[in-house]
Amino acid sequence: MKPARPTAAVLLGLLAVTLAAPAARATAEPDPVVAGERVSINDGGWCGPIRQATAASELFGAVALRPGARGMAAEVRVGQEVAPGRYQVTIECGRGGARHVDSVTVTEGRADSVGAAQVIGGLALLAVAGGAAYRLRRRGSAALG
Repeated sequence: MKPARPTAAVLLGLLAVTLAAPAARATAEPDPVVAGERVSINDGGWCGPIRQATAASELFGAVALRPGARGMAAEVRVGQEVAPGRYQVTIECGRGGARHVDSVTVTEGRADSVGAAQVIGGLALLAVAGGAAYRLRRRGSAALG
């Protein structure tokens, strides 16, 4: 057998495996987001073994990414003053290294947190549920005795 045939077979096999594998890409979650919310940024393993990646955007400035479960990652808060629109997030793998650009959409609204009315409503529901459970238990005890 000529050496060119096994080499061609190996190269075709590697090409098939490469094309079948999903491409790693950086992600920003959640997307869309509202001003003031936290966003999780990760490189999806795209930077490989490099441990000095950074992410930069008008949304949050520049942050260093740290090793995480899905590659290099960071959690950032989108600025309160950010206007609705589509913003780029650039991940750079090492100083002067390869770059990947993703985008995040900022929508109208505000970041929701638990307000006083929600806390009072939740406590009222707990009190009603506790009172109902108490009454049912007393009724069950009265029927047995």
